[in-house]
Amino acid sequence: MNLATHRDQLISMLAEAAEIEHCLMCTYLYAAFSLKQGIDEDLLPEELSAVKRWRAEIVAIATEEMLHLALVNNLLIAVGSRPHYRHYNFPATAGQFPADVAVALLPFDAATLDHFIYVERPSQADEADGETLEKFEYSRDMQRDDLATDIPGDYRTVGELYQAIADSLAPLAASLGPHGLFVGQPEAQLSEDDVFLPGLCTIANEADARRALTLIVEQGEGSVVCKETSHYARFRTIREQWQALSAKRADFKPYRDVARHPVMRAPVTTQERVQVVSEPAISLLDVGNGSYFLMLRLLALMSDTANCLLPRPAVMAQAMTLMHALADVGMALTRLPANPDHPGVMAGMTFSLSRTALGYESPDSAAWLIAERMELLATHAEGCVAALPALDKLAGTLREGAAAWREAHDAKGSVATAAASREAEPPSAQDDDEIDVAHGATGTIYFDGRRCVHSRHCVLEEPEVFLANQEGEWIFPDKATPERLMRVARNCVSGAIRYERRDGGENETAPLVNLVRMRENGPLSLNADVKLAAADGRQESALRVALCRCGQSKNKPFCDQSHIAAGFTASGEALTRPSPVLEDRAGPLVVTPLRNGPLDVRGAAEIITGTGRTVDRTLAIRLCRCGRSQDKPFCDGSHRAAGFAAAGRGA
Repeated sequence: MNLATHRDQLISMLAEAAEIEHCLMCTYLYAAFSLKQGIDEDLLPEELSAVKRWRAEIVAIATEEMLHLALVNNLLIAVGSRPHYRHYNFPATAGQFPADVAVALLPFDAATLDHFIYVERPSQADEADGETLEKFEYSRDMQRDDLATDIPGDYRTVGELYQAIADSLAPLAASLGPHGLFVGQPEAQLSEDDVFLPGLCTIANEADARRALTLIVEQGEGSVVCKETSHYARFRTIREQWQALSAKRADFKPYRDVARHPVMRAPVTTQERVQVVSEPAISLLDVGNGSYFLMLRLLALMSDTANCLLPRPAVMAQAMTLMHALADVGMALTRLPANPDHPGVMAGMTFSLSRTALGYESPDSAAWLIAERMELLATHAEGCVAALPALDKLAGTLREGAAAWREAHDAKGSVATAAASREAEPPSAQDDDEIDVAHGATGTIYFDGRRCVHSRHCVLEEPEVFLANQEGEWIFPDKATPERLMRVARNCVSGAIRYERRDGGENETAPLVNLVRMRENGPLSLNADVKLAAADGRQESALRVALCRCGQSKNKPFCDQSHIAAGFTASGEALTRPSPVLEDRAGPLVVTPLRNGPLDVRGAAEIITGTGRTVDRTLAIRLCRCGRSQDKPFCDGSHRAAGFAAAGRGA
């Protein structure tokens, strides 16, 4: 493949790379959605266990394709372009990509698995493409490298495209001058501060760009000596396991009969297509595609710093909510008939995009149009609740999001003022029916019932202040001195009790060392300036909190003592890991419960045992909350195979 000789040609190559990563992500998700989910679908226990494992692996690979898309978009921004979130609608037609890079929405059968292995193969690998995939021989290469027009070239593997991009950097940088190529704004790029994608970094120079491109290729195809963690190797492992199960039972079939090449609009070709028309599938697909396109608009807006009125964490939270809804819809569609002309064929996500632009004319129009779209999508989601009850929650979240954008619009973009107001708002002003407030002469006690783990420090230390099991008022602050009440608050491991002094005495402040304590056979107790991600994108502040690690709590992410009835066992005395002494041991500790996954903890923290021994010192860590990790308290990926589910608060 020819190298880029001017900036627009490099941008075109990067845009094509972004489309490939985006399309692969969609095809992998479609395949994962098609996998069966229960013994009742003609699977033996051993087979079901394998299928669950494969689904988790495919979703993990799709997530890494999302990382690759984000890195390519960061490089696009770095060289002065906008991020590229668009792609042609499926299935891709001849000419959009080289003949050897076909993408299509297919059930996860043996031929599709062969196709995934073929697409991810290193250049030296001897692999055959899936035998049922339609492919046409053609060439896009004009054999010219002296044109001002960015004409796409041919390449055999995706790795060859990335190699051409990497090899184009140095000559272009030399021709444009030392600061002429990387002219974009780093603050417009996404980083791990925005979304938990390990390896996501901003790009400011050629060295950064090469590191990003190397990560993409090695994580996808593997290196010359193929890495076991590459997508190519992982798909090959699935194929080996599939073949072993098929050898034991000839009728083994891990996938549902979902549509091959599903479309939403009437097809304009005689080639194989299945138009989804049956209800409730078409209405559910409409919500799924609407969520998908709005998610892309929000992601694009995060890089449009001039037009985005809401803080980036809030926008990313909205995008992630839509992404999770997309997964729920994608799974639900595979149980619904697609079209009466195709009996026995189930529906599936089409990932269809509108031809309307992803960008916005101004901050005000962005806020107004997004709010309008969220309201419309919420109405359609409510109409599909019977088919997918989870959409009721999506509708509520969308209406909350619409209100936030309208508030930002009405404030004329004064995000800083609104944020400062929220920061200044005392916890006592929270609109939460579960927070009891008791005012005394010298201070106020706040009790948050969501967080209480019934350690009973309060009723045992100050029985005259806290009259448990009493109707009506039950907290009487004037029955003890402020010093005694402050001691009770500090001893409350869950942070359910907070005491605010008004006698001139010092209120509780964040500790000098952020601590994450493992309770024996129980929760994780955090004592720090904790910022806990909430479902609406905001952060809930606390100085102490007890978070579930058994996976059984009915009030995730908080502990509700379910570990006792579940017989959860997890030592509070894990082995010490080698770790450097942290320069700064305090500061904000941002905790995000990942959906159906671990706790993502960012900020200085010392993880300690129940007796206070340090296990690890860290600035970023993922802690198990499914209860299955073999390396507690750290996440080891067991939640995927276990099918851990934790919907709700940022999860």
